[in-house]
Amino acid sequence: MLGPIPTLFVQRNVGNDQEVLWEQPTLTIGRDPTNDLVIEHKLASRRHARFEKDDVGFYIRDLESTNGTFVNGQRIQGAYLLRNNDEVWIGDTVIVFRDPEATMKGTPPPVARQRVLEPQEELRVDTKAKEVVLRGLPLDPPLTAKEFQLLDLLYQHKGEVLSKEQIAQGVWDYEVYDYNAIDALVYRLRHRIEADPSNPKYLVTVRGFGYKLMTGDPNA
Repeated sequence: MLGPIPTLFVQRNVGNDQEVLWEQPTLTIGRDPTNDLVIEHKLASRRHARFEKDDVGFYIRDLESTNGTFVNGQRIQGAYLLRNNDEVWIGDTVIVFRDPEATMKGTPPPVARQRVLEPQEELRVDTKAKEVVLRGLPLDPPLTAKEFQLLDLLYQHKGEVLSKEQIAQGVWDYEVYDYNAIDALVYRLRHRIEADPSNPKYLVTVRGFGYKLMTGDPNA
């Protein structure tokens, strides 16, 4: 692609800011020192994302990173077409894209800088809104009432093992003697939130003890 060269303003919490001319077709980003832009932060993957350009425009592509690539605060999936003043957030770093062909007069200012300092959960439960967000997207269709009650209970105790007795009291409000009902509910819930229900990533069985929820947050 010929024409004016865009600029990337790299702003870090620690260390000096950096101005990079985007001259080559791609620029890789990540924690590995062989990347074009190195981000030495625990939330950055070794190969985290890549800037790309073609005849249509300029893009940022997430490379299936663990903690995600964000544009103006929203987690992206795959490639995202950049506009002037868009902010790309990775770990503790904000990269501002400046398109030299953009008409600067009247261009809205970039969004207020907000660092992504904490690990992002892949699975989140909003108790008040009765909403489940999975990998940045609301779960659609919504869970049934009992499915949501079970997930919400596990979410309030994420990382902890809950026995079937605790689940019975928390979801049914009384002691359930037929624990097959709990197993069936877990089975249905896994088919809603797991990519592979037979090998669950989030709703995990702890044999002899019960179940626990892992949300994709390293601190969970």
